Amino acid sequence: MGIDPNFTFLKAFFAARIDRLRNVRDDRGAISIETMMIIAGLVVGAAVAVAIIGAKIGEKAATIK
Repeated sequence: MGIDPNFTFLKAFFAARIDRLRNVRDDRGAISIETMMIIAGLVVGAAVAVAIIGAKIGEKAATIK
């Protein structure tokens, strides 16, 4: 399997957003919309990864039986 360019883009995009948030020190108030979007994107990405891994494990388990 090759590296998916969409995954590479998302990885770079979220890395830039997280780096930007680390460098912002004056945002002491409520969570901004941008921060919430980053967190939601990371949660969705983690859920997709878990679903893919679960599907692969299910396929392997079905072939073992």
